[in-house]
Amino acid sequence: MTFVRGCGFRQLPAGLRVWSGFLLVLPAGLGCERFLPDNGLGPSAGGERPNVIFILTDDQAPNTLGIEGNPIIRTPELDRLAGEGAYFSRAYVPIPQCAPSRAAILTGLYPHQNGVLRNEDASLRPDAVTFSRLFKQNGYACGLVGKWHLGKEDLPQAGFEDLWVTLPLPGEYHDPQLWVNKRLVQTEGYLTDILTDHAISFVEKHVDRAFLLWLAYKAPHVPARAPPDPAFAYDAADMVLPPSSADDLSAKPAAQRDSNGHALYREVGEDEIRRRLSLYYARISSIDHNVGRLVDRLKELGLDERTLIIFMSDNGVLYGEHQLLRKGAFFYEEVVRSPLIMCWPGRIEPGTRIDALVSSLDLFPTLCAAVDIPTPEGLAGKELWPLLQSRVSSVHDALFFEYEATEKPVTMVPVRGLVTARHKYTKYLEDGEELYDLQVDVHEMRNLIDDPGSRELADRLRAELGAWRTRMGDLQ
Repeated sequence: MTFVRGCGFRQLPAGLRVWSGFLLVLPAGLGCERFLPDNGLGPSAGGERPNVIFILTDDQAPNTLGIEGNPIIRTPELDRLAGEGAYFSRAYVPIPQCAPSRAAILTGLYPHQNGVLRNEDASLRPDAVTFSRLFKQNGYACGLVGKWHLGKEDLPQAGFEDLWVTLPLPGEYHDPQLWVNKRLVQTEGYLTDILTDHAISFVEKHVDRAFLLWLAYKAPHVPARAPPDPAFAYDAADMVLPPSSADDLSAKPAAQRDSNGHALYREVGEDEIRRRLSLYYARISSIDHNVGRLVDRLKELGLDERTLIIFMSDNGVLYGEHQLLRKGAFFYEEVVRSPLIMCWPGRIEPGTRIDALVSSLDLFPTLCAAVDIPTPEGLAGKELWPLLQSRVSSVHDALFFEYEATEKPVTMVPVRGLVTARHKYTKYLEDGEELYDLQVDVHEMRNLIDDPGSRELADRLRAELGAWRTRMGDLQ
């Protein structure tokens, strides 16, 4: 990495970028070509380095927030957090699978770049550059609370050293065992509450030191169990099956019709889906309550105005959409789009809504910018501050997805895809394609791949995906 001390902002040749007084030399073709002046973030703006709390849920679909227009689910705290900051309505993850998605967030790289391709035996390379490791090297106290899923659950990794609280896989929701700073501890209570207690304790211990906290809830991931507090309960009879549960899979790739997700949908029936959905909603409402507890404690400690909070999920899940249950090698909105909220009082305008395409890969460079840490070369994402400060209307023309073949616990075929402002194209590498117009077909029920009027569009997106794969060295 090459750094040259700079002074002020001026027009620069292609391949160079100014950030926080440094000139960072980037190789051509990285997609990070926008040159920005001082954005008023980080310690240069207020003298104190900001804290960062990154809250990650597990398998939370994007339509499970009140702010998304869901009339049934109760998420007042998350809706409030979005109202006090920014909500991104089109935030995507590059892969709808837990471990690879988490690795992509931490490294700012696609799965085929960082080496974490699937859940089985997932672990980060020891030399992987993560934003948490950079924070630690720059003096931050770095704590991790919750699900790790990227290596040994009992050993601190990736820069998270000042607190390390993880649960053994698969872990239990009630009275769980947790690894707490290398010791296996038996606890009592509900997992989401216990993890939030540890998160609050970490914050309280670091009031006078800049910190990074990665709070990764296991919820609302299965098993389909409810929180003990009846305040979070839902009646299964009130659950509404999604419109796409009436989808005709005959026009979809055979891999979907033959999938375990479709077989499970047919096996359990609609009443059981409603029951599971009611428990899923209950786990999300419990998360919502606990996020509110954490945010309220920040405010009591006077830390809210110097703390950037990010809330998102590693991927979504299907509860009947397209006659599928759970998740898999599908790129429907419910699994590749994530609820993304960013809140930083005084730095992010309350009530901001971003409808442009953004990726979880964008969070690494965005965080580096926020705390004045030079951004490493070669990241796949782009900074989001220009969007948040209304200096640009978009940072991506398209976002890309990948999913490698798996054998355990369910066989999946390799898939690639992309989404633009209006369209989504998916290519099953063994057989089958999908093309949707998201503007007129929001539930992705009409596959246009064989539509004569869409042939030119399909050819263009097919070529764009192929060019991306070549450019990125995706040689599958």
